[in-house]
Amino acid sequence: MSVTILGREDRLRHLLPEAAELRITGFQSPAEDEKERGLSLNALVGLGSPQIWAVMVDDDSLLGFGFWPGDRLVIDRSARCEPDCYVVVDLEGDSHYRVRLLTLDIEGHRVLKAANPRTKPVDLESGQEDAIEFWGVVRWVVSYVGGP
Repeated sequence: MSVTILGREDRLRHLLPEAAELRITGFQSPAEDEKERGLSLNALVGLGSPQIWAVMVDDDSLLGFGFWPGDRLVIDRSARCEPDCYVVVDLEGDSHYRVRLLTLDIEGHRVLKAANPRTKPVDLESGQEDAIEFWGVVRWVVSYVGGP
C-alpha cells in the first residue's frame, strides 16, 4: 500500500472547491501560515449536519470490511446508496443495527453482504426489503493508528 502526501496546493484543491481559482506560486512565507485555516474534521465530514451521525465499531465483526474495533464510522442518513457501498441496516426489526455491503450478486440482484463470508447474503429482490430498515450510508471511516 502506498500513500501520496498532498502538498499545500493539492490539499486546498482536495478540500476546497474554490481552490482552483487560487494562484499559488513560489514558496509560501512562514508568516502566511497563521492566515491559513486549520483542517476541521467537523467541516470535512459534515458532523454539524443533523443527518450526519458518528458511530463506533464495538467488536471485530467488521474486520472483513477493514473496520477495526474503535474505528468511528461517519454515517449519512440522507444519502442514497448505489451498489458497492456500506450501509447501516436493521435486518430483523430488533433495533440491532449492522453494517452490510450493498452490492450485486452474479445474477445482478441487489444483495446485502456481511463482513463474515460464511453469513448468507440477504437478497433484496426477493421481497425481504420491506422488513429491512436502511438507517444510513457509511461515508467516512476515522481510525486511530497511534500508540498509547
